[in-house]
Order: sequence, then C-alpha cells, then structure tokens
Amino acid sequence: MPADLLGQAGSVTAGYTPNFLPGIKLAPSFFRGFQSNILTYPGRYAWADYLALDLGAGHLAMYSANPPPNPLYPVELGFVRTPSATFCSDRFFCITHSFATSVADGASWTSPVVRIRVGETLDKTLLGYRKDNGIDAYPSVADKLGSQAATYERAPLIKADLQKGLPPLPQWAQALRRLPSPVLVHPVRYQQGLFDQVDPDFLPPDPHVGSTADLRAMVDAAHSLGQLVMPYLNVSWWNVDSPTVKDLLAQGGAERFAALDAAGHPKLEDYKLFKGYIISPYTQVARDRIRALMDQWQADAPMDCYFFDQIGARPWIRDYNPAAPSPLSYYDGWLAVMAPYAPRCLMVEDGWDRLAKSFAGFHGGLLTVQRESAEADDLFGVGNWEPFPLAPMLLHDKVLMYQHDLAEQTMTTDHPTLTFNLAFGLMLSFSWDGTTDSLDSPWLDLVASYQHALGPYTAGQPLQSYKTVAPHVTETGYPNLSLLANWSRSDGYSTGGFGIAPNGFLARSSDGAVVAGTFSGTFDGFALSPGSHDLVVSRTSSTVTVHQPLGRETAISVRLPSSWQAGAPVNAVALAQDGSVLGPISGTVQNGRFVFTSAGSEPGLPAPTYRISVG
Repeated sequence: MPADLLGQAGSVTAGYTPNFLPGIKLAPSFFRGFQSNILTYPGRYAWADYLALDLGAGHLAMYSANPPPNPLYPVELGFVRTPSATFCSDRFFCITHSFATSVADGASWTSPVVRIRVGETLDKTLLGYRKDNGIDAYPSVADKLGSQAATYERAPLIKADLQKGLPPLPQWAQALRRLPSPVLVHPVRYQQGLFDQVDPDFLPPDPHVGSTADLRAMVDAAHSLGQLVMPYLNVSWWNVDSPTVKDLLAQGGAERFAALDAAGHPKLEDYKLFKGYIISPYTQVARDRIRALMDQWQADAPMDCYFFDQIGARPWIRDYNPAAPSPLSYYDGWLAVMAPYAPRCLMVEDGWDRLAKSFAGFHGGLLTVQRESAEADDLFGVGNWEPFPLAPMLLHDKVLMYQHDLAEQTMTTDHPTLTFNLAFGLMLSFSWDGTTDSLDSPWLDLVASYQHALGPYTAGQPLQSYKTVAPHVTETGYPNLSLLANWSRSDGYSTGGFGIAPNGFLARSSDGAVVAGTFSGTFDGFALSPGSHDLVVSRTSSTVTVHQPLGRETAISVRLPSSWQAGAPVNAVALAQDGSVLGPISGTVQNGRFVFTSAGSEPGLPAPTYRISVG
C-alpha cells in the first residue's frame, strides 16, 4: 500500500532494507539480476517497516507512520526484479509494500499512513521513521537500566553453558573470580533435561547443576564481584511433553493456550528433537503461566535481567485463537504481555522496532544467519549485499545490541568478528566453555578490555554516522568517539600515524581519554614489532595506562600525561591483573613521550599492563 512501485534498475546505486540486524545495503548488481527479498515485518527477517534507495544524487524512502498505541500492521516489503516479460523486469524492478489483511465480509479496512520521501538522504528519512513511529519517545537504555546502566555498558556477555564442563552452581563463587568484572553472565542449559525439553518450566534447575537456592547464591556471589546475571528463558514455545503442557492437556485442549490456524487447529513447531506449541499471548492460560514464571524467579532467584528466546526472531504469524482480537494481532499480544515486566530488564532474541520500547537488549542478526547457513547470500545473491547499521542508527540509544546469545560462531574470538561488532555498535560476547578451558584464552581478556574501555562511549549512545572514508575502510561516529574499521583481509590502512591491521580497527574518544584498536606497523607514529597488536591506551591528566591483550613483545611510545612538564620525573610500573603494582619498568622520555618495551601476551597468563604517571 502502495503494493508496487516501479524503479529503473539501471539508476540504483544502493538499496537499504531492514533484513536481519543491523541491516542490509544492496549493491546495484542486486537490481540488475533476478532477485527478490520480499519478507514480512515484524520479525527477524524484517525488523522495521522501512525501505530506501539511492539513485545517483537522488534518494527515496518509503515507510509506514504507525506509532503506538496503534496496532501493528504486518507488511510484506522489499525489492524484486524478475525475468523478462513480467511487470518487474527488463529496465524495471518493483518496490513492494503489501499489508496483510483480515477483513470480514461487509467490513472495511483502513491502512496506516504510508510516507514516500523523495530527495532526502538515508539518515534524514531514518530519523523521520523514528519520529513518525514514536520511537524517539521510547525509554533510553539509561532509563531502562537505571543505576546499573554504566555497568551494563562495560559488561561483555559471557555465555555460560552448564552442560559444557562448567562446575555445578555451588562451586561458582570461586569460578566467577576468573571472569574480568564487570561481565553479564548468561546461564544456559541449566534447566532439567535437554535444551528445549521442558520449556516453559525452567525452575528448579537440573539437580546435577544445583538447586534454586544454589542459583540464588550464585547470583549473590556474582554481585559481590560486580557482575550481572541474565538467565535464558522461553515463554512463547512450550514443549508438548513439558510438565506445564502435560498438566494443561489433562484438563482440556491445547486451544486454551496455543495459537490456532484458520481451521482452529493448534500450531505446532519442531525444534531439533522436540515438538512444541506456538503460544497465543491472548489466552488467559498463557498469561497466567508467564506471570507465575516471572513471579517464581522474582521470589526464588531474582536476576538482573531476563533473556527471552524467539519473541524477537519468529516471523509474524496469523493467530486465529478466539482470544485474539484479530488474526493479525499475534505480536501486539506479546508486546502487551511482556510490557509489565520491563522494569525487571528484558532482552530478546533478534528484535524489531516496537520491542525496543520495553526490551533493553537485542541478540542476533545477520552474522549469525550468514555463518550458520549463508542465508543472506541465498536471499540477496553472492556479492550483492553488505551489512549496514540501519538498526543502530535508528535504535542504538534505546537498546543494547549483541550477537546471538547462543551462537558459538559469532562469539568474539577472531578479529573479523571483533571489528564487525565494534563497527556496527554491538556489545562483545564470549563463551565460557569448560571442555576447552576457554577462560585461559587471551580473547577473554581482549573482549573485556575493549568492552570496558569503549562501552561507555558506544553502548546506549546514538550511532550518528557511518560512512566509507577509503576503499575497504569505514568510519562509525558516536557523540564522543569515532571508530575506523579496516575491512580488508590482507592490507593495512594508515591514518595519523596509526597503522590499522587487516580486519582491525582504531577507536578514539574525542576527549583523548581512550585510544584502542588492532594495529600493525605503527602506533601514534612509532614503529611496532612485526605482526598485529591489540592495544588499549587510556589516560587522565596525570596517568597513562597501556594494556596489550594480544600481540608479541614490542617497543611502544605514548604521549606523557597532559600535566607533565619538561624535566619532571616520570613513574612507570607494571600492573597485575587486579591493578596492584608488580614493580617498576625501564623506559626513556623522548620529546614528550615515554618509550618502553611491552611484553607479549602469553596463553594462560595475565596480559601486560603498564601505568605511566607524573606528579
């Protein structure tokens, strides 16, 4: 609505679509081949009702203006070009925007306002979408997280799979000390049976893991270390053999809690070994069970935050359960059910725009689906697309964004993933795996070091700009930090005396307090030893701290603190992991800089940290 607009295929220089987080930029080749990306909002595959095009110096965007409390209007949207002799072929492609409807005989239907904006650049039309849909009025990350916001900003997610060699909960008080606080600990597979076997019955945990009391004691231990805890939950899919479902079916039919198809049959969905009911959020049985679950956690093992699987990922469905006000209202129901629990901190798998009103974090997106199944290549064609931060430009001050909470292939254990996350404003994640002794990996310290240093400048902050500044190099802008990403796999990029390694980045705060990145060749004009070096340099007026979480031994030159005066003494020491002083280090003052040798990082040992102070 309009169902189809025509565009000239040869005129497109870029297309922008809300397919997977953080978003997609389509190349001109997409519009000149035979491609289609018609997907349904809301859900994982389309997280906003928005499309945009660049046509040389011209621009066009189309979106619905439909703010809450209006009901959602599910819509199929995207671009399509078909073989010859069809409507969307030859010199043309179609811009598709078609609402789902459910109109009884003799009734009428009115669409929301659909805006077509011509001549305005992408950033302006995204802001228009944000304002016209009431997103700018959503609570900010700081509003949602309150006094804990600063801790969340600095806390990488630590997936803690209790079936991967982790100690039982009674032994976690000591194990948690190995994590570099602050972190957001994410227990998964703590429930009885196999994964998904007992959803929605998560408490008590599996006896082999510990008791509910042990779970509560673990949270207390985490809090004593400055850590946060967020368990995995799923309330929108219930295993047919779970205790809850067995009890309910003994009392009546599944239509009392399940979403129904047009024939009135409960909707079932398979996940690996198990079958489960898709839940209708309007049924009283479902609402009562969700309330009981949330109250049980709050009373027996209160957590800092709660993660909900599937609610932000499942493609929209029609729900013909009589309790629903309309077959189109499935996701309106989930918004209403979950909103009362927003003060307890909620996060969700994937995510879409309206969920950002109540939820504080989105987990998942493009990198996961591409690495799992090459789904982006299948949808858009190999070489026809690239990631683009549409969602961060729209929502970054409203939600924290993460890679998928469970996906091992997108944990931050390599530089391409690290740079992707930082360039697109995602929080960093790491997997605690006892079978591989992952806590001995230098990547744990690297993930924590970058999140601790950069999170205050990026997490919950508006992502204000994203642009290409050189071939294979982009710049992401925040209010008080800029970040250059070098996407080349083979070539470094130099700027202002900093050599950015292949697949590396350079982040600099506008106040000069933080410089961090993956460097090769030079750091601030001074030669480094061969190879790449991950460095975090933070400063105050009287101190400079240098940390190398990954890299071999190298000479480093850093500018002395701003309060230093020529001839004044300089104190340089090595620091232990807890910040205590190990002893002095040697170095020389040269032209307002301190030059010294940093040790290399070693597996299983704390990475080197140094403090240079004056006064």
